[in-house]
Amino acid sequence: MKKVIGVAILVTIIFIVIIFMFTNDFSNISKIEYQKYNYTNGSFGEVIIIDDKDRIKQITKILNKGKHYKKIAYKKAYRENYKLNLMYEDGTTEVIRIWKDFGPDVDMFESDTRYGVYKIKNKKSREKLSEILN
Repeated sequence: MKKVIGVAILVTIIFIVIIFMFTNDFSNISKIEYQKYNYTNGSFGEVIIIDDKDRIKQITKILNKGKHYKKIAYKKAYRENYKLNLMYEDGTTEVIRIWKDFGPDVDMFESDTRYGVYKIKNKKSREKLSEILN
């Protein structure tokens, strides 16, 4: 009986560690403000506020699907397409910059508080993000 409990505890600990290793942990977002970059006049457009829980949940899910490359940094040839200001329930904020079509079938984003870049390769996720932000 002690072996079964010990194995169950070990499996639970391994499961929790795996979850933390493979999730980006964008969670507890209460509000998102975003701006689209206008290449014609070289500035960001008006601030659009998303406070609808369903849309926030969709964006959070998409951000968490991005694969995090911690040791990569790019020099960008062009400005980001979107700038998102994530506001968390605990009062903290985070700025996410998104480059659409950064590579073949890839959108990329980076955070002002987390090192590295994130790449979204899932076609449905990329399309849904474009749909929400346009």
